[in-house]
Amino acid sequence: MKKAIWMTMMVAGSVSLCAAQEKTKPDTSSDLGDVAQEVATPWRISAGVLYKNWLYEHDALQQRGPTTSKGGEDWENGSTSGNGSGLQMKVGRGDGTLDISFVKSDFKYEFSKPDAKQEIDTVSRDFEVTWSLITGRNNQAEYGTIIGFRYLGMQKDDMITERSSMVEGGGNMNWLMLEGGYTGSWRPFETPLFQAHGSLLFFLGEASGTARSGMDTNWVDGVISETYSDQYSLAYGGRASFGVDVSITKRVWVSIDYMREWLYSFDSTDTGIVVFPDNSDALFIENHHAVMASLNYVF
Repeated sequence: MKKAIWMTMMVAGSVSLCAAQEKTKPDTSSDLGDVAQEVATPWRISAGVLYKNWLYEHDALQQRGPTTSKGGEDWENGSTSGNGSGLQMKVGRGDGTLDISFVKSDFKYEFSKPDAKQEIDTVSRDFEVTWSLITGRNNQAEYGTIIGFRYLGMQKDDMITERSSMVEGGGNMNWLMLEGGYTGSWRPFETPLFQAHGSLLFFLGEASGTARSGMDTNWVDGVISETYSDQYSLAYGGRASFGVDVSITKRVWVSIDYMREWLYSFDSTDTGIVVFPDNSDALFIENHHAVMASLNYVF
């Protein structure tokens, strides 16, 4: 009888001890789930080379006279040629992607008419960092927002000739801009091997450097009226681009884009006024159209 009582007490104690251990054992199931989910979200890393072909370029140095004067819009008859190259890297995880790019370009603007000529040689360095976040998607498309920062530095050498007179000017111009906007992609054929994409960006920041002072209302009289000095202004602008991505292999992608960009200062020349949004008399102007191509490798 005593032996049965002792055995009963030992069983009861063992059950109580096991229950106590169960209560004090930490619950790590949620932590393990978070770790598993974090491990299951892969990183997306790609890098590649960029090529840029300049199709059209207009800056404030080309605007030698008010648009209302005789010959004030002759700069539109000039031609732009040149190209650039650079590097790009993208790092993404989940719905977010960090994009870093740098492009160095050399291009030339030329305009000539009887008794007058203008040439502007430009070296451009464009550095941009953006963060994009997908905010919506369906079976064929994704869309989201972009924020970022951009530095555009330009060295311009301007030479003006009128009959026997010649003036050389130009200098450094810098644009420091914050940016924000929208981006999206669309797979019309429901295949991951091809997609169309586009973006719309807005810029706000500052422009500084060499600007033209004075205007020339007669481009062929042999008298060159312009001078050059360092100036500063708050600035704004926008960019629209669209293109396609094509998969060559599982890890190699080719992208082709057409883009148009408009950058203006809020300050005007000493003979003009600011007219939003197309300010042809802005103290600083940097507008251009270009075709971009990139070859990217996915790690």
